[in-house]
Amino acid sequence: MKLLGRSSRVRIRPLTSFQDLRSETGRAAEGGGTIHIAIGNGGLIGENTVTSLAALEVVEELADTAVLYNAPPIITVGDPTLLPLAQDILRRAYERHGLVKRYNPDQVRFVAPSPVAYAAGAASIVMTEDVTSNAMIGAFGPEVSLITDAGARRDLPQLAAAAALDALGALYPATDRLAVGEELYAAGAQMTEKRRYTISLQAQDILRLALAAFIAMAATLALLTVLLS
Repeated sequence: MKLLGRSSRVRIRPLTSFQDLRSETGRAAEGGGTIHIAIGNGGLIGENTVTSLAALEVVEELADTAVLYNAPPIITVGDPTLLPLAQDILRRAYERHGLVKRYNPDQVRFVAPSPVAYAAGAASIVMTEDVTSNAMIGAFGPEVSLITDAGARRDLPQLAAAAALDALGALYPATDRLAVGEELYAAGAQMTEKRRYTISLQAQDILRLALAAFIAMAATLALLTVLLS
């Protein structure tokens, strides 16, 4: 992510995984199918809050594309706090396009609160419903391999974004369209280009640089203390 000149315009490095997500929605519409988006077990309370909010930002942008293509995604969640938020995002997309009567809350599904049970349930949806693309974006552990295996069995295009190392280890062999770590947190800015997301991303970079400078200064002072003692 870079700032361009005096205009303070934020330029974000293209993230192929999220660009492909729009394309997959279009292909699903052409084939009469749908895209499955698993957003994991992270809720709005706990250590995975930021990861889950980043996943919902992706859903927010994708919802508009899906409504325009008349190909609403199947969104699965593993935490009950995510269910009303994801449903509201999808509903508001229909409202923006004057198609609220087409909104179906059942497109967003709470599967199970247990990570393994959630992954198994999401995998069953991938196997048994008319899913043409499989996306996993959010808070996962190694159990995400159950979802990727279901997609692989059907030879579906798969893309993913995660932050946890054990999830990345399970996802890496399954797809070459993988957004890693902070690429997930840049998703909202990448897909929506909304000012509130790009400013947030810029603030994160500034804080990261400040932290790095502080650590370097502390290490230098510690070294000088040792040398002078």
